[in-house]
Amino acid sequence: MGMNDTPAPSTSGRLATKKQIETQYTSWLAKLLLSRMWEKQHNVAMDPPRHITASARFLSKTFLPSKIDRSAPIKAPIFILGTPRCGSTLVQDLLSRHERIGYINYGMDLVQDPELFYAAHKMRSALGLDVKGERYLQDSILVHGGAPAEAMRFWGTALKLDPHLLTWPQRRASDFSAAEIEFVQNTIRHVLYCFADQGRDRFLTKCPALLTEPLLLQDIFPDAKFIHLVRDGRMVANSLIKLYELQVQQDIAVDHPVFKTDHFVPYPRVPGLEGWMKEYGPRDLRTTAHIWDSAVRYIDSVRGQLRNFHEIRYEDLCESPSQRVNELMEFCELPPPGANNQALNERLSQVGKVSHTNRYSGFEEVEAIAGDSLRRYHYL
Repeated sequence: MGMNDTPAPSTSGRLATKKQIETQYTSWLAKLLLSRMWEKQHNVAMDPPRHITASARFLSKTFLPSKIDRSAPIKAPIFILGTPRCGSTLVQDLLSRHERIGYINYGMDLVQDPELFYAAHKMRSALGLDVKGERYLQDSILVHGGAPAEAMRFWGTALKLDPHLLTWPQRRASDFSAAEIEFVQNTIRHVLYCFADQGRDRFLTKCPALLTEPLLLQDIFPDAKFIHLVRDGRMVANSLIKLYELQVQQDIAVDHPVFKTDHFVPYPRVPGLEGWMKEYGPRDLRTTAHIWDSAVRYIDSVRGQLRNFHEIRYEDLCESPSQRVNELMEFCELPPPGANNQALNERLSQVGKVSHTNRYSGFEEVEAIAGDSLRRYHYL
């Protein structure tokens, strides 16, 4: 996903002004073990420290093996599709609080090896080792070791999505070996095994890299549920530029050789991306307006082939969060959440509350490029 670029002062006013959110560690030991990893968080997870991997591997081979049934069916996994900055993290966070939902969390994403998920999951909770704070994306979203992760590195590796390319080939299950498909399925079984004692038997994920892969995912999981989240393209186009600038800053902060000269481009690999990047560059509103327009047009072109498809606007979710979440759960064939589900009720009450203020502009420029799609979704 490379683009040789260096950070430049923002003249667009797209970077947010915000209150500082303090990072919290559960103990001095947690800070000692986790602070470096927290500071070096990245869209594509970095390799974990050796002592973390070694500890998880020892526990996995001795006291905490992951005893999955490799023939067990995976019932209707749920995939949230959408561009970055469309609100998909919010939807994931809300749905993950349902009593039946399991997901790849940050602790699992850290160790990366699915065979170690269970050991890492139990080790973190048993020892109370955790950190809570705002992501480097400065979007007022608080995460911790048990929070849902995008698992970009897993999906990229499993589905052969090269993060350094701006164009991905359209592939179907026939382009993968039986072993490669089984790896994806078994990874989800490992995830759900971590939540087995809680009765969480439905898998949920949100990863922007999957936006262009719904047909492949449906090949692997024929009964999969797809939720397409759409947000006003004028907002998304501005926010994507902010995202890119923050990503470049983090590339430099993690000081990883891969990202020193070839910065990670956090844009979905929609049709046309590579051409717009060459013509306008990553920080140009014309690029991000085209990305949003191409994304919604792409989903529109494949939605008729998806057996279980539901579309929702971010703005409608913010206006009536309880109603829209109930509709999503009904679509996913999830039972109504328990009346005492405090975690979900608390999160619903926070929808729309943020600690940052964005200053966006150039709406006319976005409308000139994506006007038809904006009108189709009633933004114009």
